[in-house]
Amino acid sequence: MAAFAAATSLKNTLERILHSSRFLLVPPSADIAALTYKAVYDIQTILLQLEYTSYSKIRTKVNTVDEQIKQAIWEFEDLLESLIYDQILPQLEISSVGENDQLYFFVDLQSLQQSVDCFIEKLMEMEEEYVLELENMPEEEGEPISSRIDSSGINSNMVGLSDQFQQAKDYVLSEDKNWLSLVGMAGVGKTTLAKKVFDDPSIQAHFELRAWVRVGRKCEFNEILRSILAQVDPNTHYQMLSQRDDDDDHKLVGALEERLRNKKCLIVLDDVWVLNTQAMDYLPKMNVRILLTSRMANKQSTLLVVRLLTFEESNKLLGEKVFGEEGFPPHLEKLGEKIAEKCEGLPLMIVIVAELLSKEDKTSEYWTEIAGKIQNSVFVEAYDQVSEVFLPSYDYLPQHLKMIFVYFGAFPPYTDIQPDKIFQLLSAEGFVELLGKQIWDEFKVEVWTDLCILYYLVLYDYSPDSWFSSKICRVHSCWQHVCRKEASKIKFLHVLQSSDDVLIEQRRLCAHYNTLFAFKEVCDSIKRDCSSTARSLLCFGPNHLYPLPIHAMDFKLLRVLDAYAVRFYHIPLEIMKLVCLTYLALTCNKEIPVSISNLFHLQILIIGQYLNIKKLGCQSYMPGQIWGMQDLQCICISGRDLPTPNSNATLDKLSFLFGVSAKSCTREILKRIPNLRYLEVVMELKHYVDEDDSDLLNGLGYISKELHNLRVLSYSVLNPDMKYYKCIIPLSMFPSSLRILCLSGTGCPWEHMNKIGSLLPNLIKLDLKQYAFRGPEWDIESGCFLKLETLIVDDADLVRWRAQNGSLPRLQLLSLRHCYKLKHLDWMLDSSMVTPIIEIVDCHPFIFASVAKIPEYLSKSRCYCSYL
Repeated sequence: MAAFAAATSLKNTLERILHSSRFLLVPPSADIAALTYKAVYDIQTILLQLEYTSYSKIRTKVNTVDEQIKQAIWEFEDLLESLIYDQILPQLEISSVGENDQLYFFVDLQSLQQSVDCFIEKLMEMEEEYVLELENMPEEEGEPISSRIDSSGINSNMVGLSDQFQQAKDYVLSEDKNWLSLVGMAGVGKTTLAKKVFDDPSIQAHFELRAWVRVGRKCEFNEILRSILAQVDPNTHYQMLSQRDDDDDHKLVGALEERLRNKKCLIVLDDVWVLNTQAMDYLPKMNVRILLTSRMANKQSTLLVVRLLTFEESNKLLGEKVFGEEGFPPHLEKLGEKIAEKCEGLPLMIVIVAELLSKEDKTSEYWTEIAGKIQNSVFVEAYDQVSEVFLPSYDYLPQHLKMIFVYFGAFPPYTDIQPDKIFQLLSAEGFVELLGKQIWDEFKVEVWTDLCILYYLVLYDYSPDSWFSSKICRVHSCWQHVCRKEASKIKFLHVLQSSDDVLIEQRRLCAHYNTLFAFKEVCDSIKRDCSSTARSLLCFGPNHLYPLPIHAMDFKLLRVLDAYAVRFYHIPLEIMKLVCLTYLALTCNKEIPVSISNLFHLQILIIGQYLNIKKLGCQSYMPGQIWGMQDLQCICISGRDLPTPNSNATLDKLSFLFGVSAKSCTREILKRIPNLRYLEVVMELKHYVDEDDSDLLNGLGYISKELHNLRVLSYSVLNPDMKYYKCIIPLSMFPSSLRILCLSGTGCPWEHMNKIGSLLPNLIKLDLKQYAFRGPEWDIESGCFLKLETLIVDDADLVRWRAQNGSLPRLQLLSLRHCYKLKHLDWMLDSSMVTPIIEIVDCHPFIFASVAKIPEYLSKSRCYCSYL
């Protein structure tokens, strides 16, 4: 994995050198870079051959060569970027930059010619060695059949999951079903659930014959057949256990068919890694039910995803494992609940923690330490034991997913992660590589689907639209431990724990406790051991109220600096010398220096404020030099605005602009960001008369005239006062390309919303909050919102919501929240439409009766009321 990540990073570095509009490459620099790019491309192609090897192959020697390739690539990348840094910085220091001017930098790679030749030669040698090791990868030794068919050691005394046990049992007993796959992350209890079904008395009574086969990473179809025959036919038991692998599959299938004729049989295939559907077709289907367990999804059978235990189930399991059926004694009950909660519902983790707790004194003092500290001896040892079970799932991931997944180790345990943040960081790191005509959104969906649904590595129950969604998006703390440990071992990323950490050659540094940077010993260690080659510094700890000297550690080649959780009194000028930065996130109230333009590779710029107090008449703008930063893709500058450019400079790559006010929506500015896809405008109405808010609103009409690629528009009025309801937002504000529209605090009449909707034929989501619209009734006429899938109304004075027949034909979610006057819901649903979900949260009590009148076959309702 490490070599593939290194190759991807170096390829992106070389592409940036070859295609940068700011570099003037001195001959033969372009040829040198192109030659190096081809060599890296070739080695990456070789590395991808690992994807086509069997799960049963042992990768130890291949991984050794992989490590050598990674190290060679890193050393060359450091040499290359250091040379460029040393050439650019002096040119920056002697140049002056006008407000919209661009500097061009001479880059001469000729001094690298000898190093490039040696690097390419070394890569070619390692290519040959890698291919040789691939071709000679040894096979893992398979287990004897006697072990594969022995399920006696599997405990079927399961705690929890009674709902899924019933689902699995009903499926197996049904007459029209054949296969059921129990899938989910390692350690979640798939095998235990299968064993409980296998041992259930009603199952034993229904099936005359049963067979249990543990498949694993190495198990041929021939062995599966013999394992089944050994259990269903006593006459062949000894023969099947002793026969060799050269048995004729057709003879075995014939013998199995003969034995199973007119008999009902349940076959459990446990721990399946590769589902050989062609081979499975040979298994007799008449009267046979197949139940399999796997860490990966498959499309060939019905899936039942085994869930994590609930809090109550976790509590019960831990209590029973430590104290027996009586559970926790009273003095340890609350502490036991906290410990169980830290296991995050994973049965394997709960069982291991229980075993470790059983060996120690059961005192309140000891359990308080275990419950309170994230890093304690019990959990660290438990994580290490769980890692042994988890590691195969990680080892055999595709390399591009492995590279992405291990990055999750940077984030603190037990915390949710925004998917967009992960992908922004990965892109800025240089780890995103689109294949063929693949677009960015397709890449994100594909990767996220693989991690969440195919391999079950990410806990994902995140529907941002539903009020009832748990909003979970993170890796389990056990997986987070694996990612962190593996990342540190290969020098990919290290999470700082103390001043004693060994940081030599670590590529990325992350802190879950930002205060660590306040200690001189930590700063000195970073400065001495890795600052000259570190590519990322991630401050992911809690918000820190005071500045930290993260700029004083002599970073040179940093690409990612995420210090959003750290408060700066002013932006350190040393940061403006980090010319390799592609991602910068800071929190500071002071003005941004004009030297921000030095960061000409910057793709993501996030500047937050820790105070939002504004002086009368004071305006805060980004420096004009921002228009010269051509690589910017995302700008988040809450509390600041884009300045009006003085030239024809454009930010063609800018796709996301967050947190600006209407001042940034002038025609002069919008025409310079023509490819914007996501715009968030925040308006603060004035309570004094120095400025006319209606003029600002009228200026918003240029959005539809200039932003033809806009997909998402969010417009919020802060501290809305309904006396401003006459300030109607202009219809010309909304381009027909919009797919998502979020409005808050605008106070317009509902008739105006209907007019807006008529202009947006592609709208799929409409989110209206904090009196976005006012009035007692919203009547949606037939033929309106024909593509709308999600409608959210939160905090409005509606009394009646009415949707006529023929409107909202594709609506999947209607969520009405905190509309305390809402009494009537009239929706003439058509049975041919999709079946929507209706959410009612803290509305008038009469509305619940109104929703109850809608037949269940037309809609599903979910209601919550805090005052009943």
